[in-house]
Amino acid sequence: MMKHFLPAVLLGLAVTGVSVTQAWADNTLIRSVGGTIYVPAFSTAFVSESNKQPLATILVVHNVDPKSSISLTSVRYYGSDGGLIRTFEDTPIDLTTFQSSDFAIGLRENVGGAGANFIVEWSAEVPVVEPVANALMTGGTGTQGLSFRTDGYVIDRITEPAQ
Repeated sequence: MMKHFLPAVLLGLAVTGVSVTQAWADNTLIRSVGGTIYVPAFSTAFVSESNKQPLATILVVHNVDPKSSISLTSVRYYGSDGGLIRTFEDTPIDLTTFQSSDFAIGLRENVGGAGANFIVEWSAEVPVVEPVANALMTGGTGTQGLSFRTDGYVIDRITEPAQ
């Protein structure tokens, strides 16, 4: 039943085409000292009405500020039901300029569902260009493969250093 496969392919193309630059608003660079980023992730993709394809997911957080370090203070992975699945215990992680860090959910784990997500919290000592966070999902069987990327969305921003 190819009619069910086509929407999944189109969803993958639509998600891949989304590009969100959170550090810019109305062509003005936003600098902040911390915040929270929501990153959609998919541990499952529907390839037909009754067939789900498990996906491996990797979250990558990039420090894009050219002058200052940031600290990842919390990275959490949630399932479609909103329940916490994993807290990555190796946080906080300091990222120097242009450094990145990655966090993986393996293909065989098959947890989270089609509405899984990461929540990334970060901080900096001085106002910086906000980090960029992306999730890359990959999977496949036999000679067919599936991969796509999603971008993070800033859901909380701290613009003033704590006093």
